[in-house]
Amino acid sequence: MLLLGAVTGLVTGIAAWLLVLGVDLVQELVWSTGGAWERLLIPTIGGLLVGVLVARVVPEAAFGGVVGTMEAIALGGSRFRAVVPPAALIAVAIALGSGLSGGREGPMVLIGGSLGALTATLLPLDDDRRQSVVAAGAAAGIGAAFNAPIGGMLFAVEVLVGGIRGASMQVIVVASVVSAITARQLVGPELIYQPRSDLALGDPEELLVYALLGVLAVPVALLLRWSDDRVRQVLRPVHRRVGRAPTVALGGLAVGVIALGVPQVLGSGDALPPVPGTREPIQAMLNADLGVAWEAAGLLLLLLVAKIAATAFTHGSGAAVGMFAPSLFTGAALGGALGIAASQVLPDLHPGAVATVGMAAVFAAMARAPLTAILIVFELVGDYGLVLPLMAAVGVATWLAERVLGDSMYVHHLRQRGVVFSRSEDVDVLQTVTVGEVMTADHPTVHVGETRAELERRFTRGGTHGYAVVDDDGRLVGVVSVRDLERPGDTAGELCTRRAVTTSPEDPAFRAVRRMAALDVGRVPVVDTHTRRVVGMLRRADVVRAYQRGIVRSAGAQQRRAVGRLRDLAGVQFVEVVLDADSPVVGRRIREVTWPQRSVVTSIRRRGEVLVPDGATTLEAEDELVVLTADPVALRRLVVGDVTDG
Repeated sequence: MLLLGAVTGLVTGIAAWLLVLGVDLVQELVWSTGGAWERLLIPTIGGLLVGVLVARVVPEAAFGGVVGTMEAIALGGSRFRAVVPPAALIAVAIALGSGLSGGREGPMVLIGGSLGALTATLLPLDDDRRQSVVAAGAAAGIGAAFNAPIGGMLFAVEVLVGGIRGASMQVIVVASVVSAITARQLVGPELIYQPRSDLALGDPEELLVYALLGVLAVPVALLLRWSDDRVRQVLRPVHRRVGRAPTVALGGLAVGVIALGVPQVLGSGDALPPVPGTREPIQAMLNADLGVAWEAAGLLLLLLVAKIAATAFTHGSGAAVGMFAPSLFTGAALGGALGIAASQVLPDLHPGAVATVGMAAVFAAMARAPLTAILIVFELVGDYGLVLPLMAAVGVATWLAERVLGDSMYVHHLRQRGVVFSRSEDVDVLQTVTVGEVMTADHPTVHVGETRAELERRFTRGGTHGYAVVDDDGRLVGVVSVRDLERPGDTAGELCTRRAVTTSPEDPAFRAVRRMAALDVGRVPVVDTHTRRVVGMLRRADVVRAYQRGIVRSAGAQQRRAVGRLRDLAGVQFVEVVLDADSPVVGRRIREVTWPQRSVVTSIRRRGEVLVPDGATTLEAEDELVVLTADPVALRRLVVGDVTDG
């Protein structure tokens, strides 16, 4: 296993070097004057070429590749086609070389992970060990792309593996170190960012500025995710009608339009195409080269908004770029602007120091990977003088993001594909079931204005011992139970418990159960995260169903491990897919669907029950299919619509 990790690190380091050469080569070939027409045409044509590659050759590279790698790990098997590494490398080189807004780090996770999967075929490994090598390849990709082996290792641990696991950890460390050493020998030992000033904490009062930076990083991370979601939603009908290539070209055109006014949004932020009058934007932010006047702060905020918009159009259209580098760009812009404002009160505070910490804060809020954020910034700038500011900002950002954003951006997009990223053998089985799957959606609610007499009649008729109290718009006001009738008051709004514990449909069921147990309550209102409207109620009976569903899923994971050798010998594997309402197979009988060759629908989980299907079984929305297939990519395209669409 250690030898496989070393080989994976070596080939991934070489791939990172080839990617750097590829981006430079594309820039030299396509950019000349950097004028207005080039800024419009080159990203558009580059987007078209990338879209063709993504649509016809390497759909795994769409939306960066991190989510696709996580999906391969979550679904078991961790297998990639041999064409993925070279095709993804070419697609990313064209994308970044032509100026599409994004980063190479996310695609390097896919390239490294797929190289790890291909390396793992050298030995007959089971699923767990194969997943370890894939995670090691992903760590090697980050380590080589950033020249940051520790950051790459922690990224794999926090984001992909979900914690420190002994066997995985050893392989990840070896792969990350070997890849970083290889990349240093080929690309050079220089740091990506080299601030001119020594960055360190001065007056202890500066920690308040860094804590505020952690708070402000959360809305920036939220805006990154929200804008990406909105662009996907807007462009999804375009993609279905005209295909991936024109969709990515449209995203490239939008980037070109933005670049007419703000050319700094082109590329990744550290290797800008040759556009007159521009400089390396992130490096300029870290050095405070834009000045310390209020006009500079306004310019930084403009760069922040423009970069978010350009990245949303690029990433949301399905181009082969990542969100890692844009989070660093926007974090540096946010920190630089805050640093300029704070320096008016604290003259010794260097805006470049706040910009440096801002990179870590926004990434931590977006990816929910605090250790990775802290260590990777250390390695990027080569300065350990900001350890306390980094810990303060990243700690606040992570804590607040957990409560405001819920899932990280990666897990958020994985859930949109119908995949719950968890490991049932390591955690409570309820972590594999979401509240939305088992809640009582049609549970009655009580209007805030209902009188005591009306409440008494409700409870007398029976059926439940508690209701969610809502306002005119359906938003939660509180929870009222039979015991609350002992309180003084005339209306439900006066009688209810207003500081009620709640959960959301996206929460894992185990989290809601812990809240119920902590307060010894038998029900928890389920509230939409964004609107605060009540969408259901989680009751004790629902928890029982959640346990049943979790046990079935746990058994399915054990079954997949048991048939690992069958997959190796016969070239088939079990795949789980969840049908949403828009799936083209919903409403059709199994015999009416043209399934990929060598595919068999073995079971269907429907409303907590397991069905053994036959040809006459009609597929329904929210069905969880377990399919034995030799072509999992074609299967998911068939039942989901397009594996790259979400």
